[in-house]
Amino acid sequence: MAVLAPFVDAVGGSQVRSRRRTGGPSAVLFPEDEYDQMQVERILKSLEDGSVPSAASDIEELMRSLLQAAGNHRGGGALRARPLAAHLEQNPEFLTETLPFMASVARHLRDLFPQGLPHLSPSNSATHLRRIQVYALLSASFFGIIPHGQRDLLSDWGNLRLNALDMHHRGFFERAPKFQALLAYFGAMHKRMGSCWMQMLERNDFSEAKCPSTCLCQEGRTLDIAPVDEKISFYLHTPEPTTFTGPKGEQVSRDKVDVDEMITQPIPLTKLVVQLDGDITKSDGNLQVDFADQFVGGLAMFRDHVAQEELLFTLRPEMLAVMLITAALKDHEAIVIKEGCHWSVHGRTPVDHMGRRETTVVAIDALELKHDRQRQYTTKNLKREILKAALGFQGDPFEDTLPGTRAGVATGKWGCEIFGGNTQLKTLLQWISSSGCGRDMYFMGFNDKRLAGMEKKLSEIGKRFPTTKDLFDAIVRCIEQTGGRPSREWSLWDSLLKLEPTTSH
Repeated sequence: MAVLAPFVDAVGGSQVRSRRRTGGPSAVLFPEDEYDQMQVERILKSLEDGSVPSAASDIEELMRSLLQAAGNHRGGGALRARPLAAHLEQNPEFLTETLPFMASVARHLRDLFPQGLPHLSPSNSATHLRRIQVYALLSASFFGIIPHGQRDLLSDWGNLRLNALDMHHRGFFERAPKFQALLAYFGAMHKRMGSCWMQMLERNDFSEAKCPSTCLCQEGRTLDIAPVDEKISFYLHTPEPTTFTGPKGEQVSRDKVDVDEMITQPIPLTKLVVQLDGDITKSDGNLQVDFADQFVGGLAMFRDHVAQEELLFTLRPEMLAVMLITAALKDHEAIVIKEGCHWSVHGRTPVDHMGRRETTVVAIDALELKHDRQRQYTTKNLKREILKAALGFQGDPFEDTLPGTRAGVATGKWGCEIFGGNTQLKTLLQWISSSGCGRDMYFMGFNDKRLAGMEKKLSEIGKRFPTTKDLFDAIVRCIEQTGGRPSREWSLWDSLLKLEPTTSH
């Protein structure tokens, strides 16, 4: 079995399992069969050398051939890539220039990942990838050569409940906004990293590049770093005290995240600002909340709808790499992605002293309540949501080592629309979480006129219940007044404004 793990030499399947057991699971980046690997290599080398398709039918056939060679083709009818193929047929420059570059980078996955690609886990709370590594993963996913059956291939680790970075069978290549953004990313990064990559090929050295460029740091300093070596960081937050390792081996420790402390101690509520025309995706400098589900990544597509998470990952395709290293989130887990920049403004955002650009996305999955909305009102689930948000709002573990104030939280109707949560309740629970983390909260309205007057009401609520303990206790009292089963017409905010405060400060 050819599986990337924390060793370089290729070994048999049983040996891989025995060595793998001493550490943690790693993403399977190659087909199991050696002959299949050779077939994939042959096709990619042909593309790299300039033998590219031009007609839509030939593009589809290329995709089918790669999927078959990698063992990912499902058969049973037309490939779900016709809109992509038709678009590429009208874009010969991409086919003749960018596609060969993608094939070249994807062909060198082994060279770029000599130590494998370990999953995020409580024992591996941080993963830092070079930009060229992420480009290789996304190119390989575009070509369909990374095995889709990760769950089965890693079954020795139990039921990991893994997602699949499958762009071919889940509608991704049928959605023009999605695949066009991805193609724009591939083209922009080709122009930015192409010369560095050529030097790496010439030297046959895929470690740190020897073609540094000067980037402006957010502190006003400059930093010499090659475009291929800018870092994208992925962090897993759990409630337990955690020590995170940075891109260069530096370490920082974080205390326990205690939801009971947040709701029993009189922690002052932080500032809450409502921006009716606000857009989370345009809030660089703040933590941008990804309204995730358990499977982070946004590829579970709806034909006529783009959910908020899908929008974030469409604008920042590099974040899709998280799907290869993350199992389904548990109630006590959150993911933070540092540096997944918008493809259209990449290169203009300042970097920090670790070589990461100033974008931080936090993935937190709310309770799914479509079939039982009353579940959200139990004290257990109130605490679940506060903890989940607070874990995400921990943000970049290295933030406090940098100059400046703590970032705010840019959020909105988390867990409300598709998941069926109560917007008024979820807003207040997020406010408790952001206050417990010492961060201001910015509620982005996305031009929803129904939210007019929201900030005034929340300001009044904050004056009546000025601490996290006061607000949580008041929420519980209001729910109890309904017998624990609020109706759909019930207004939590109005109930709070009628409730007599019993302050504890």
